[in-house]
Amino acid sequence: MASGKRNRKKKPRKAGAAGPRDPRVVIAPLTHLKPLNKILTEVAAAADRLVLETPVDPDDLLARFDTEILVRAINSLKSVQLLLENGHWEHASGITRQLFELVVNLEYLGAQPDRFQATFEYCHFGVLQFIREKHREALYGKETGRPVNAEQFAYLEKTLDTAFDQFKGQPRADGTTRWVPSWSRKSTKALAELSPDKMRVHQYDHLFTVWSEQAHAAPRSLIENLFHDAGEQWVETVFESDTKKIIEIASMSLMMFLSLWRELPNTVPLPPEQMLSWTRRMMGIVAVPEFDDLPGYRVDT
Repeated sequence: MASGKRNRKKKPRKAGAAGPRDPRVVIAPLTHLKPLNKILTEVAAAADRLVLETPVDPDDLLARFDTEILVRAINSLKSVQLLLENGHWEHASGITRQLFELVVNLEYLGAQPDRFQATFEYCHFGVLQFIREKHREALYGKETGRPVNAEQFAYLEKTLDTAFDQFKGQPRADGTTRWVPSWSRKSTKALAELSPDKMRVHQYDHLFTVWSEQAHAAPRSLIENLFHDAGEQWVETVFESDTKKIIEIASMSLMMFLSLWRELPNTVPLPPEQMLSWTRRMMGIVAVPEFDDLPGYRVDT
């Protein structure tokens, strides 16, 4: 009997059997979305090439700042493309949030009467964040018994105490410093409401409310897979739902990237005709008619 069981051939598993129905199964790259992947790759590569071909004067703070913002955005767009190519829209949504935050911050910065002063304030707040990071690392080292450079620690504390008064809010009840939340003293939601683009508020609600659970891996992010119908067509249902979200995130990420680039006047310029071409191609994939009239997809130059 034992020998017979060993020699018995296993029957091939039917499509839709228990294994493939496991929502944790990794699905192969979505080849039917190749045009989408192609345009994101093309845009990132073109931006990369223009940045590399355009030298930046190291003494020009505004040019260096705008170029660094653009490079960060290029890398974000590349990351979105790689994740979407493999169907991971829920992880790509977090990177799209980064692009959104860059856009609303740069829109606000560009609206200030003195762009140089606003850029300096932005960078100064970045230095504060860097100092606070190093200070927290030193505190963690002290609390966990690790060696900490006493001279460096004293310097960090003195710097925080004396160099960033403009970013200090009302002290806490215990007397410790309360720092303002951002260089602009405004939340991301407030910046979205101040944006000249009427779609920013809707995009904020989508990215920071509807998709917030995905960015934080909250219980809601798992419920749909746990309780969806496990019938024979479940894979097709998941594909259809994921495809819609992939297209939505790809189109939003591209438009965010192009909008951000237009807010960077001191870096390599965005070719208007190229921007128009990319936008029209993306809208062709999304299949939104008359997109020129939609405030979220402006293509004016």
